[in-house]
Formats: sequence, structure tokens, C-alpha cells
Amino acid sequence: MSHAPHSPYTQPVPNSPSGGSSKNTVIIVAIVSVTMLLMCGGVLGLGYYAVERLAKEINAVNYDYMIDDEETPHALMYALSENETIREQVGEIESIEFAEEHNVDNSLYSENYFYRVVGTDGDAIVRAEVSDKEEVWFDRVDWVPDETDLDTRVELETIPVPFDSTSSHETYELIKDDETIKSEVGTVSYVSYDWELTDEYTSIEDTSYVLQVRGDAGKTHVRVAFDDYDYETPERIELMKDPENPVLIYGEPDKKLEMLRKGSSPSDQDLAESEAEVADPDSSENTETGE
Repeated sequence: MSHAPHSPYTQPVPNSPSGGSSKNTVIIVAIVSVTMLLMCGGVLGLGYYAVERLAKEINAVNYDYMIDDEETPHALMYALSENETIREQVGEIESIEFAEEHNVDNSLYSENYFYRVVGTDGDAIVRAEVSDKEEVWFDRVDWVPDETDLDTRVELETIPVPFDSTSSHETYELIKDDETIKSEVGTVSYVSYDWELTDEYTSIEDTSYVLQVRGDAGKTHVRVAFDDYDYETPERIELMKDPENPVLIYGEPDKKLEMLRKGSSPSDQDLAESEAEVADPDSSENTETGE
């Protein structure tokens, strides 16, 4: 007799359970196994569809955001500002808009979006691959020659975008050639918002941000006071190498800060001016009244 091991499907060996019992065991094990597989498959299936639905909801929110987004088109306009292919197609770029009609089927699981570049001589469609790398806006930008064939694209040369927002762009333009800044960081490569220092060195009433300035020789910070709550037009920029003693590099000094440094408050200054007008009958205001 062979001494090879026996499977449940062979004849029973001596002193083993009967063949009928073995077959019943096999059937039970098979049923349990199939049931477990079906249960696992169902759980996996439900998990897949749950993840699928969540992803669609997240992408829907992201899609709505991209429709209203103004920062990406602004950065894209800068990136394409020196591209000859786009210039030949549209002339001078006037605006860039989110091409909603081409993004409806392209928004899921993607950071690639179509934009319409509008210029003085026409318009063109481009596809921008938004980067997730720090200090990089776009991994790639393509021109779509035929709007009816979005899959045929031509890669475009772009220039690096040296800012993270419209507000940072305006600051970049004002400080990129400033000798004080260049002595600190070298050639300016990127200007971005600094949440932590803004919270520490500006008040909630201020229309001010603290921005980080990076260059090929280092980094520093500047505090930028804007003219209103749109945060678009800087009216004063201070170097924050020493946050307690900022150095003015653009605009007019902060009058309130100057008075505090001299030991007087704005209310004291107002009171002093009022007393001076009363004591001086020939003040300009009184003179105008007399006329």
C-alpha cells in the first residue's frame, strides 16, 4: 500500500472517518469559504463605491472652486507671458478664463484643467497641469490647436511663476530690483504668504501681510501694508530682518508707529494739534474761516 498522504477526495485510510463524513466536511468547508468570499467581496465592493462617491464629492467641490479661482489664471498668464506660440495665436494676452465647457468630463481625479487664453487677436485653449510641488505652479502647460480634439496637444515653454498669489505678485514686482532685498537674498525667486508671522506681527484691523522672500542666496521676510482689504496694491513695504525694528524699503512710514516710537500716542498728537490751533489764531484753518 502506498504511504502517500491522502486528500479528502481519495479513499479513506485505515482508522480514518468514513468517506461520507469526509465528503460532508468538504461540503461544509466549501460553503463556509464561498460565504466568506461573498461577504468579503460585498464589503470590498461597498468600500470601493464609498471611496468612489467620496472622491466624486471632493472633486465636485474642487471643480466649483476652480470655476471661481482667480489665482491660477493669474499665475498662468505670467507663465505664458513670453511664449511665442501663444503670442502668434492670440496676440497680447488680455485675460485667461477657466474653460468650463471643456472641464466637465475632465475634473475627476485630476489636477489638469483647460483654460481659454484671450488676446488682442483671438483666443486659444491651453491645458495646465497644476503642480503639488512647493513653489511650483505648473508641471506642464499644453496648447490645444483644435478645440474639437482636446487629446491633441503641443507642450509649451513657460517661465517660472515667482509668487503664490496676486498680492504676492504685486510685492514681487516692487522688491525684485530693490538693493536692500538683493543684499539679503540675492536674485528673488519666490514670494509667498507667511501665515505664522502675519498672525504674530500684524493686527486683525491691519490690511497687512507678512511675506516670505526667497532668493538664490537666502531668504527673508517683508511686511506689506495694502491700501484696502482687497490686498492688491501695496502702499508700504518693510524689511523684517529684525521684526522689532523693520526697515522701510517702499512707501511712506507708518505715522502711528513713528508716534509710538517717539513716546506719544495718536490721541496725544491729535490733542497737541488742537491746542496749537487754539493758541495760534493765524493757523491755516482759522485763516480760511476768516476769509
